[in-house]
Amino acid sequence: MRTKRNILAWLILTLTVGQFLHCKAVYARQRRLGIGEKIPEFSATDVKEKVFEYRHGRGKVLMVVFLSGSQKRSVRAAVDIERILGNLGVGAKRLDVAVAVDDPNAGSVFQSKSKESATGTHILLDKEYKLWGKFGIIVIPTVIISDTNDNVLWVKAGYGSDFAPVIQARLNQALGIAQEIDPNEADKVKTVQNATVTARVKRHLQMAKILRQKGRHKMAISEIKKAKEMDPNSVEVILELGELLCGIEQSKEALEVVDKIQTTKNTEKARALLISGWAKRQMGELDEAEKLLLEATTLDSKTTRGFFELGKVYQAKGEVEKAMQAYRRALSLVFE
Repeated sequence: MRTKRNILAWLILTLTVGQFLHCKAVYARQRRLGIGEKIPEFSATDVKEKVFEYRHGRGKVLMVVFLSGSQKRSVRAAVDIERILGNLGVGAKRLDVAVAVDDPNAGSVFQSKSKESATGTHILLDKEYKLWGKFGIIVIPTVIISDTNDNVLWVKAGYGSDFAPVIQARLNQALGIAQEIDPNEADKVKTVQNATVTARVKRHLQMAKILRQKGRHKMAISEIKKAKEMDPNSVEVILELGELLCGIEQSKEALEVVDKIQTTKNTEKARALLISGWAKRQMGELDEAEKLLLEATTLDSKTTRGFFELGKVYQAKGEVEKAMQAYRRALSLVFE
């Protein structure tokens, strides 16, 4: 009996130790890359079902970005990265960008599809997390930047106020682009710049506008509300929030937002009238909407949305000729 117990004990111990060693081996293979280590070679299929292969000796900088389509911080990181890539100029030709996403729709945060070939951006679908394991990713978002010798120059895990300046500085360093700040001090510089309420409000406002352009209205509203909490009297913030609320047909809320706004400029007053007219049109109050939108387009003859909404009002009222005139005016402003 004792012998059987001893055998059973040894068996359990062996299995436990074996499992521990296996986990340790897996961890050793999948730990996050360190500064100076070689970027592992890999190949993966992009969202267009084309194969992207990364091999050593290309003499180019590689930036690998790991995102999750369901995470707000990933979307914010993607917005920052897209803006940075758009400002690289000729330096982009010496850069490959591999964006690993966990679902096909996650790649949609990179809006400028026409720029992908110019900047060498590849949206890689990694549903089984093979690339995540190869690079040892445990925090999302994570960005890994190499030098031209295929060595890890920098790893940025997570998203915060220092994300954009650090990525910008490290890319400049990798590409040999002159810059005024020391890459090692980029996070500290941003902390100082972000210390004022005005700077933080501006940051939220900029992010909201970009998210709105990408059709991510709910996330944009979240950004604007953060800005409004910091500066509840900001006319720009209130107008942006009103337009966003109209964009998702929360008409009543939009009217409440702009109802007590104090404007000093004609352009601001025109936007407030536009929001009110837009909301009234959504609520079916067509006569009031027409009146407000006519005032808005009189104050600002360049308001594309104003003429578009006016066209929708006339269309709903069955005034076809007026609707066509308003739509044509809106279209002409788009191409000016």
